Amino acid sequence: MNTTARLVNWKEHGDMIILECESNGKRFEISTYKQRIYNAHLLSDDVYVRLDSSDNIIGIYIYKK
Repeated sequence: MNTTARLVNWKEHGDMIILECESNGKRFEISTYKQRIYNAHLLSDDVYVRLDSSDNIIGIYIYKK
């Protein structure tokens, strides 16, 4: 089953970006390589992360403010 989580915050760590997300009142972190997120500056907008059943990122949806 796929899940959608709201991005709460993000931070850079070396060549990784750590996404702090929230879904159903539960907070968790997901890390991915910087090169997989081409427009990191847009992460300040309303962002939702789609995850598969293994918590792998399927997609990132950015809603412009």
